[in-house]
Amino acid sequence: MLLETLINPKPKTTVYFAVISFLFLAIPSLEVSLVNSYSEFSYPYLIFFSSILILLLHAFGLNNLIYNNNIIKKENLIIATVFISLNTFNVGIFKDIISSFLLLFFVNKLFESYQKEYPFNEIFICSLIISLLVIINSIMVLLLPLIVISGLIFNFSNWRCYIVSLIGLSMPLLIYVIFMSLVGDEITPFKYVSVPTFSDNIAELLIFYKANSWVANIFILITTISLFEFFNWLYKKSIRSRKSFFILLSYLIISIAIGIFGNEKNWYIVLAPISVFIANYFTYTKKRNLANILFYVFIFTSLYYRCMIII
Repeated sequence: MLLETLINPKPKTTVYFAVISFLFLAIPSLEVSLVNSYSEFSYPYLIFFSSILILLLHAFGLNNLIYNNNIIKKENLIIATVFISLNTFNVGIFKDIISSFLLLFFVNKLFESYQKEYPFNEIFICSLIISLLVIINSIMVLLLPLIVISGLIFNFSNWRCYIVSLIGLSMPLLIYVIFMSLVGDEITPFKYVSVPTFSDNIAELLIFYKANSWVANIFILITTISLFEFFNWLYKKSIRSRKSFFILLSYLIISIAIGIFGNEKNWYIVLAPISVFIANYFTYTKKRNLANILFYVFIFTSLYYRCMIII
């Protein structure tokens, strides 16, 4: 079975996965992405293939982050596979790919703060990353409470941590303002970032759902089953894994809020936390036959939608 092959994978399995993932991401969307999203760049092919490389690094990085922090203790490629499969909806959103990749380092630093009484370095880097993301897209400021939530869950709610966070948050913004002042530009730090919208995004989401209802329903069904399975078996996980999953759940909820109150492309950052919950289900569920069937349906649906892009 494919699921069992991806659990404790052999080196050649990892190589096959990387090649297949590259082809999956590149071939169906090459023409569409270059026409719709990368034509504004001087070197569209370079940007396009750079985005593919970043997605692959993100997939492997997310996989290793979850395993190395003992959140999912079985070594596997299921997280990476789910993440790549969910990228079937991604057709050239370079800025959002970069933002999501930076969030990988953000989440990693949050997890590294576990059992540290004064995780000043981790908090500083987390705040620094959020500040950079805010310059790219102002709606990302909604991720800032995740630092506070992590402090409450990991028990490092010291007032000095919040001072460090404030310093990390302010430094990139201050440098940005000074730089723009020196070059004589009158813009504010947020002139080139997207301003949150509150209604158009929901309308566009409904239009997308109606046009791709059966694909969306399958992904929603598998996500719902995965979340139900997570809550049903949460008590069996280790304390660290449990706390880390609550941070991921908070990350997922905030990401959904960013998708709702931002623009339609902001939904992209939801993929990483959802991938972990789905992979957790496929890795640990006792109903292996059902899991294998759902996994094949999941992969087929992703491939089908990806191929429909070029038809």
